[in-house]
Order: sequence, then C-alpha cells, then structure tokens
Amino acid sequence: MDYENKILQKYNLCNRCYGRIYAKLMRMGNKDRGTSIKTVIAMNFEKKLKELFEEKNMIIESSTQTPLSETDEEKIKKIEEEIYEIQKNLTILRKTGLNGIKNEYIIEELLKDEIEEQKNEKNKDEDKKESKDDVENVDNTPLTPEQKCPWCKDVFNPENLEEISNKIVEALSEYEFDKFLIGTRLPKRMKELEKDLEVNFNESNMESLRNEFGRELGKILTNKLKKPVDKETPDIVVMVNPYNQKIYLQINPIFIKGRYKKTKRGIPQSHWDCRSCRGRGCEKCNFTGKQYPTSVEEIIAEPVMNIAKGSGEALHAAGREDIDVKMLGKGRPFVIEIKEPKIRKMDLDKITEEVNNSEGVEISNLEYGVKNDVRFFKNEPHTKTYCALVSIVEEKIENYNFEEESINELPEKLENLRIDQRTPHRVSHRRADLVRVRNVYKAWCEPIDNKLFKLTVYCDGGLYIKELISGDEGRTKPSISEILGVPCYCKLLTVMDVHDENNPANY
Repeated sequence: MDYENKILQKYNLCNRCYGRIYAKLMRMGNKDRGTSIKTVIAMNFEKKLKELFEEKNMIIESSTQTPLSETDEEKIKKIEEEIYEIQKNLTILRKTGLNGIKNEYIIEELLKDEIEEQKNEKNKDEDKKESKDDVENVDNTPLTPEQKCPWCKDVFNPENLEEISNKIVEALSEYEFDKFLIGTRLPKRMKELEKDLEVNFNESNMESLRNEFGRELGKILTNKLKKPVDKETPDIVVMVNPYNQKIYLQINPIFIKGRYKKTKRGIPQSHWDCRSCRGRGCEKCNFTGKQYPTSVEEIIAEPVMNIAKGSGEALHAAGREDIDVKMLGKGRPFVIEIKEPKIRKMDLDKITEEVNNSEGVEISNLEYGVKNDVRFFKNEPHTKTYCALVSIVEEKIENYNFEEESINELPEKLENLRIDQRTPHRVSHRRADLVRVRNVYKAWCEPIDNKLFKLTVYCDGGLYIKELISGDEGRTKPSISEILGVPCYCKLLTVMDVHDENNPANY
C-alpha cells in the first residue's frame, strides 16, 4: 500500500483511479476503495502530525526560562521539515478528492499554491489557440479533483458516458444482434502511465482503466439495448476511445455450415479472376472479371448475402475438387462465412431451396455454425471415396490390351498401400513443393473394354487421384501406371463421398 504517498506525489489521481491501483485487494468499487485507502493514509498522516506538533511544543515549553540550545533548534528544524512534508501530502490527498482532512493540520498557503498551479496549467492548455487579449477572460474556476486526474480525465463523468452510449446505440441501429461486448482503446500516453504505475511502483494488483470503463459502459448499454454483454461469443464488439468518444464497430461474422454436391462438371469451387485482366474486366471475360461464369462458392453465397447484407463472404470446405470433377454422395462439408452482416437470422430452408434450384450445385443440412467449424473442416482429415474412368495412353502404346487378370489383381495390390506423393506439377504454383504420405485403404476395379476400366478408391483425403493414376512423371510412387506397367491417365473423375468417419461405403 502507498503509505508514503509516492504515487499521489507523482500523479494527482482521483479516488476512482487510485482505487483501481488496488483493484485485486478489496471487493468493492474502485471509487469507494480509493476513498477508503486515502482516508487510512490521511489518518496515519494526521496521527503523525499530532505527534510532531506535541513533540515540538514540548521542546519549546521545556525551554521557556532559557534560550533554546543548538540541539533543540536542530530538533525543531527537523520536526518542521517533517511537518511540512506531511502537510504537503495531506494537501495532495485533499486536492485529489479526499474530504474530511482536519484544516488545523493543513498549511493553507500550500493548498493555495497548488490550486494556483492548476489554474496556470489549465490556462496554458486552453489558451494555446487564443490571443493574448482573450487569455484575460478565461474562466479561472479551480478544476475538480476528477478533472485534475491525469489518468481518467473525467471519462467516467455521467454526461460523458451518456453521450458515448447514445452514439453507440445510434451506430448499432442498423445491425441485428443478440449479444455484444465493449472494448476500450487507450491512447498511448495512458498505456505508458499504466505501465509506469505497474512497473515503477510495483503495483501488480492494478486494474487497467479499459476494464473498468468497458464494465461501466456495458451496464448502461445493457439497459438501453435490452441485450446482454457476452465476453465469449459476442455478435458485435464496440471499440471505444473514452477520451475522444470515437467509436469503431467490429461486426463478427456469421457461419453457416452444411454439405454441397456438385452435379455438373465445369464449375470451380471458388471464384477465379480472369487470367487476362486479373479481375478488372476485359473483352475475353465479357467484362465480368471472371474466368468462369460462376462457382460453387458464388452459387451458395448469393442468396445468403442478399439477406445478410454482409460486406463479403468466404467458403471454407473439407478439401476441394477440380473444376472437371463432380462431387456426389452426401456432399462435401462446408462453412460459408458472411463478413460484417447486418442481418444474422435467416430462413435456412428457404436458402437451401433457392440454391437447389440452381444448375449444378445442391446443398443440404444447413445450420448455423461457429468459427471453430472452419478450423475443423480445413484441418480435420476426411477419408474419401473416388470413382475414376481410367484409360491407357493410346498414342504411346499400339495394339495394347489390358489383361483381365492384371485388372483383377489391381485391387489387392492397392489395398493398404502407402503412397509417397510429391506436389503435382499442375498445382505446384500454389502449393508447397513437398512429399506427402497418403494411404489407399481399399480399391475396386471393373473392366469396360480392352483399354478402359473403372477404378473406385477409398483413401486418405489429400491424395491426388489423377496423379495416383498417371504417376506424374515419377512424382507419385507407386502409381497405377507403374503397377500395371503401362502409362494410364484419368479420363473422368468423381468424388463419390467425403466420409465423416473412417468407414468406406460398400460398392
């Protein structure tokens, strides 16, 4: 505890701010705590003052018949110096908002000097932009203790809190939300002040002003908005600078998860900018800025964005299929993220119906999700089942026919096979050049003719099936081409299912 008053000698803190320094010590409001601590300190000072005055009087009274000795004069001098310092500290306590200090122990001139000093500082700050003639007309009314406080600058004044809360209510009026959170932004100088208090005065029990301000403003807004404060998953975070009343809204996104099927080839998963104009618009893309007319992402996002009125969107899925690959089965798990939505509650059945009326994409199981769903879908491994139409490279091998025996043996050779797959050439421009280890767990083969067969593979997610078939010039080992001893390629590929559990479907 600051019984020597060192903190208040450096900073004229009001009762609230002084109490905030010891926020973790006593269960009461900061203002009450600060008043209580200052009162205890003042009582100690007054007790000491009384003892010093009594000691001084005793020395004087004992020397009424004879002049004071040098020793006595030295004692009195030291006592007066100590009295002056204590009186100065009591003046500081009184000046920073503590009432009830005994005037008989205060040197009034000290108090006048301090008030005059505050007047001069106020005049200097307010008169920077005024002429010399105007300076004489400045109101010299002494500042209140709260206004003098260098930490809070009177930001807890009810009028200030009311003005800020009204601004926030107006700013939030165009957004739909159920829960909110107040965040406080402190100017750099206030952060430095707090750091000085915490480090140089070893005050580990201190609470930051941002916490108290957010708490007090949150109480007011809860009453006005009739909505609760939520520290874990707020829909909106209101960032406030209490010193200049500037407000910034952080509108948290909404997440809608489900599964999608792509029943038509030629549709990319996400939007592609035109390769020629890079999205600016040109003759080649018919000034749309797009390489392809639409995408899975755009088809799903359009009806959601029309309702939510967000500033942007992003599709997060459990993997991705090539533009020429279908996605069937139960569908691929996905999350659509809507950024800064104005509307958060939507009829998901109606959105499902609208998307399913489009050509090529179907969705199901729509429900609201959370941010962690994005991490789960992108990082959690999902096993997958693929179906490929495999053909030999006819121009390289003449008059070659698959032996039915080789085809029948292929599933056994692929079962529980480890595949070392270096990043394929076709995606090396956007993926790190690594060797990834994946596994084929089960395979089924069905000959179609002497140069064509159907291959169904149940395997780890992330295994490039086209390269598993071709070998990608030796970058995938082993490959179907290597096992059969003949160059093969994938004519058509379909994702039959993305599994939530490691249980292959029956084919």
